[in-house]
Amino acid sequence: MVVDDGSTDGTYELLSGYTKKYRQISVIVRPNAGYDIRRVPKNINLCLESNVELETDYTMISGDDCEYPNDYCRSVANAMTQNPRLVVASGTPSQVGLRTYEHTPSGSGRIIKTSFLKEIGFKFPVKAGWEAWLLYEASHNGYRTELLNGIRYKHVRPRGAKHAFTYWGAAMYTLGYHPLYALGRMTKNIAMDHSLKSSLGLLRGYLTARVGSSDSFLTPFEPSFRSFVCQQQSREISRMISTRLKVRR
Repeated sequence: MVVDDGSTDGTYELLSGYTKKYRQISVIVRPNAGYDIRRVPKNINLCLESNVELETDYTMISGDDCEYPNDYCRSVANAMTQNPRLVVASGTPSQVGLRTYEHTPSGSGRIIKTSFLKEIGFKFPVKAGWEAWLLYEASHNGYRTELLNGIRYKHVRPRGAKHAFTYWGAAMYTLGYHPLYALGRMTKNIAMDHSLKSSLGLLRGYLTARVGSSDSFLTPFEPSFRSFVCQQQSREISRMISTRLKVRR
């Protein structure tokens, strides 16, 4: 299922040929509404709604800027089959053009067990942090997620440039990030990306959401969910501090 939301690179013409040859391929055509990050979960939900009756073991999400090896889906699915508690996984994207180092399943290239996706409503919240929401929701329900280092694919263009990282900053607040964890994320961004501008974008997005907004996209998730995220990150911070103290001793 492919959403063509105003592509100008011949996407529709190319896909029209494929849909005539392969009945498994469907295309949803949407008008170009300009750049808006919230269009991504909306488009994914459109695909899911169109396939709600389709019985599959796995659901894969891909952006338009990825190149996968021929055995990508098989390799990830095999790893997930071997571990029944693993419900979200992806390979590791190449670092060419990337702004941040991946340590959780990548948003594009992510494969989800359909049974788990149906368990949590078979749709994504149209809210800042929707990608990370899936991972925390899995953890909240006692499942595992994993970035598979032995499986690789490519992002062919950099991410994050158009929304200047403000979206990711807002997501940290809506999800309920521990303040120290959010600060660490901004500091790490400066160290790894060497860009004060992008880190200021994170801070601006975080503060905008924290101050409050009439935009539903920037409103916080449920208090119980945010509390879970904060507590999980608090434990991670404690482990990091404990590990560093042991090393110094």
